[in-house]
Amino acid sequence: MKKLLLTLASTIFSTALIYAQCSTNSTPGNTSATSCVCKDGTTTDCDLLPDIIIGPPPFYATDNFGIIEFAQTGNPNPADNAKLKVTVSTPNIGHGPLELRTTNTFVCGTDTFYGSAPSICPDGITYPKILINQRVYHKNGNTMSFSDHAAGTMTYHPTHGHMHVDDWGTYTLRTATSNPDPTAWPIVGAGAKLAFCVEDYGTCNTYPGHCVDAAGNTLLSGDFPNYGLGGGAYNCDPNVQGISSGFVDIYWTDLDGMWVNLPPCLPNGIYWLVCKVDPNGNFEEESENNNVFAVQYELKKQDPLALINTDGNLSVCQGTPMQLTVPGAGTYQWSTGATTQDIQVTTGGTYTVSLTSGCGNTSTASVTLNTISVAAPSTTDDYLPAAGSGTLTATGMPTGIMKWYDAAVAGNLLYTGNSFTTPLVNATTTYYAEDNDFIPGPVSHAGPLSNAIGSGTYNTSNARYLIFSAYKSFTLVSVNVVAQSAGNRTIQLRDNVDNVVLSTTVNIPAGASTVPVNFNIIPGNDYRLGLSNSSVANLFRNDGGVTYPYNVNGVLDITSSSAGSSYYYFYYDWVVKEADFDCAGPRTPATVHIGPVGINDFDFTKTVNVYPNPSSALFNISFVAFNEANVQLNITDVAGRMVYNTEEQKVKGLYNKAIDLTGNAKGVYVLKITCGNQIHYQKITLD
Repeated sequence: MKKLLLTLASTIFSTALIYAQCSTNSTPGNTSATSCVCKDGTTTDCDLLPDIIIGPPPFYATDNFGIIEFAQTGNPNPADNAKLKVTVSTPNIGHGPLELRTTNTFVCGTDTFYGSAPSICPDGITYPKILINQRVYHKNGNTMSFSDHAAGTMTYHPTHGHMHVDDWGTYTLRTATSNPDPTAWPIVGAGAKLAFCVEDYGTCNTYPGHCVDAAGNTLLSGDFPNYGLGGGAYNCDPNVQGISSGFVDIYWTDLDGMWVNLPPCLPNGIYWLVCKVDPNGNFEEESENNNVFAVQYELKKQDPLALINTDGNLSVCQGTPMQLTVPGAGTYQWSTGATTQDIQVTTGGTYTVSLTSGCGNTSTASVTLNTISVAAPSTTDDYLPAAGSGTLTATGMPTGIMKWYDAAVAGNLLYTGNSFTTPLVNATTTYYAEDNDFIPGPVSHAGPLSNAIGSGTYNTSNARYLIFSAYKSFTLVSVNVVAQSAGNRTIQLRDNVDNVVLSTTVNIPAGASTVPVNFNIIPGNDYRLGLSNSSVANLFRNDGGVTYPYNVNGVLDITSSSAGSSYYYFYYDWVVKEADFDCAGPRTPATVHIGPVGINDFDFTKTVNVYPNPSSALFNISFVAFNEANVQLNITDVAGRMVYNTEEQKVKGLYNKAIDLTGNAKGVYVLKITCGNQIHYQKITLD
């Protein structure tokens, strides 16, 4: 039986409707057609026909209530092997009910039985079929009448325990051609013609988005002038079944026969699920041109096709391994000669792989990587007479980021910047500078650049969305929209079962504008980019010139919309930014030297520091005596007269001296420092 039962409310509704001024009551002298409206809205003498369509929403859900793909083998329930299960809804958007009634005529093959039928046909296998009629209601002024028309057969369904209408729908998986008729495309997989128990399962309000007009706009109960005509309570009665005007019938994936059989060795890829209701044309309807629905669907669990996944951007840092992987199972032949499922590369170039699946199908894929090279930086050592903290410098690219490590390979990151003050060191210690080239993530555009691709109109339904898959992380920076009116809209990113993942509310002006989004999107299949339930759409969408998929190679594919591949909803010119990354160059050593190495290895003059200079009287003088030496300080004025003199014996290491020149005239003086056999001169100023 179906998942849900009709509620008591619907029964009460149908009872009240019988006595309304638009009901199927056709007793003599009735006025039941008084309020009924003909299709053209003007005449008063017409058949009130149904119009059965296939509801779009189930075909955009990839869960237990939409489309489910099963692999050829290995599923928890072996009965699911090699199946593509589907949920199908069949709304009635016409002005009259679809009402089906049994007759007293039964058939078993070429045998016909009248009045009553055997419980099983003479072959002992099949069940008898009963001929059925479609009851068509007719409005003539205020009076309601009806006529019955042959409409095929019903068969008893032993699993469900009730009668099912035969040949209600067909479901096929096909490959598209240039033929505009999807039912003429080549079939790669098909389900049997399915029998349905036709009933009022819910209303167009209960299942919003299932009932749509020819332009794809959602129809709700108030959009049907003869809403509920038929009573709203058709069920699995053995004698009368049907769908009232503005009501929906649904069959779910877990019911018998709701699948397409997938043949062995069918390659993964993009196909079309093509569904047709009333394929034999048994029923009279307002339109016979809306009984077919086709939706694009990507198989991912069948025979694999070659595909190369990278572990980063399509740029490889020179010398840094990047892994290239083929996700499908089979045998592999890379252009490098490797035969493994994945390889590691350290240089750019084009890499190709051939994948031969277990079915013997061979496919190829290639990827082109750019090489980014970073030069080694130049560094400057530091010299300390004793334990202390050194200052090391490194110079690289103007836009580079310098990083300091404690090892030539791997090691710990100690500091980021060109000038590195080391920790306290007790002995000569070497550090390593590495220049990093900051690589901004590539920025790409996806989707049509504008709504100028073809015909379209403003859409009021906030239930519409685009469907896309992300193959690597990226930021959706902005989109372009064309609004009929200004106002706040809440843009939502939802997953494939309609959970909200990200959301932003933006004020969109009337006309064309660029809308900031800034969604950080991680890899995933069948995302939905749409609007919140509280948003008023009034945004432009195309119904002409649409050519899915729209993609950024290796990043994302926009594959369809909530109303199928003939429509493109709202969001144009996606600005897509991939993640930033760094490329590191070779490391260059830089050393803090502690203590002397040789008698002439160090020049003390490079360490002299006199401060403050100028000064009003007091000066501090410091330097490093790398080897033991006598130190003499002399200060003379511009006339060569000595104003200060001191000498110290056997100085080694850091030397500090404070000098007081109080009482001397303002002006320039010359400081002479003698350290062993080295001399340093420096001007000092009294101010």
